[in-house]
Amino acid sequence: MKRRDFLALAAAAPPVFGAPQPLPYPTLPGVYNTTMRVGVVAPLSGDYRELGQQLVNGVQAAIAELNDLRFATDPVLVFNRFDDHNSAADAIVQAQFATNTPDMVTVIGHLGAAPTLAALQTYYTAQMPLIVPTVTDDRITAKGYRNVFRLPTKDSDEGALLAAYVLGNGAKAPVVVTQQADYGPDVAQGFVHRASSLHVNAPSTTFPLVDPDYAKAADAVLAHTPAPDFIALAGNVGDMGPLLVALRAKGYTGRFVASQGFFDALTIQKYAKEADGMIISTSVPYYPLAPNTSRDVQNFQQRYGALTPVTAFGYAGVQLVQGAYRKAQATNRLTIAQALSSGGVYDTMTGAYTFGPYGDVVDPNCYFYSVHNGKFGYERQAHPSGFMLK
Repeated sequence: MKRRDFLALAAAAPPVFGAPQPLPYPTLPGVYNTTMRVGVVAPLSGDYRELGQQLVNGVQAAIAELNDLRFATDPVLVFNRFDDHNSAADAIVQAQFATNTPDMVTVIGHLGAAPTLAALQTYYTAQMPLIVPTVTDDRITAKGYRNVFRLPTKDSDEGALLAAYVLGNGAKAPVVVTQQADYGPDVAQGFVHRASSLHVNAPSTTFPLVDPDYAKAADAVLAHTPAPDFIALAGNVGDMGPLLVALRAKGYTGRFVASQGFFDALTIQKYAKEADGMIISTSVPYYPLAPNTSRDVQNFQQRYGALTPVTAFGYAGVQLVQGAYRKAQATNRLTIAQALSSGGVYDTMTGAYTFGPYGDVVDPNCYFYSVHNGKFGYERQAHPSGFMLK
């Protein structure tokens, strides 16, 4: 799986299948029961169907759980799924199907940057709130649409937080390296800008994605003066992993940090020796230290099994819809978008969110994991928050 197409989060747990369909809720005598219909647009066939199914599982489980807890007068949550095949052309068509569904109030999707970007105008024209569960590409919210709400931290913010971590741990000569790809350059740019704001020069090196020469790239990284004491890898382990080997082979003994494209099983399966001691940033929280999520996580695991990151973001998307209803009695597209964009804190399985005017969180955060002895271990969050204890 290429990180430039998808957020490489599925490594933390195996796919979860078989979550049961939500049971129908009968209309109670004397009570007017309405529905709030959520759309899930993701690849449900083809090469990426497992990730799409993980998103559906999260939405389905959250709807079942929240319907079980609803008051008699609350709307019943239901959902429809749409298959975009991770294709920009299909994403536009499926977005039209979703927005043309009269009682659809929100869409959760897509999983790839290209499909999401292609469909943005369709959702905007229909005034449909779009909850983006995994795409970190800066362009998603740079368009300026006010109906878009992104759950994971965008690339440039992650790069800035990674730079703050590096400089806070004593880096004097950090270097960030990326590739000519969709994913990575925005992370690198955020890293460089944050370092500059802290009066530290952090040069950036870019090498090709197609037919890369890893030895040549390693030489370019190590040629910086002064010699790098921290090297930040902004990209996907599937594409950049061999650079770890090349840098160690050329005598680099300093520390590595990496963006969430390295929060992938491949990092510890193939590069455990070279990556030992590496710190990786990601939007995936460490649930044992997030007390507000304990009930939801425990209930999910007991009923369905392992909770993957993509599934968790799908679950969180439904919690946002329910949160908008609880805070503002929002039951249609316009009022849900207004509720989510008007401030306030929305607590979900993946974090506590307050959205800015264009759909990114007001106070972005990320979580740092270490690689040690072939395992991922949680270190800490980028900055203190009420969501995590550490």
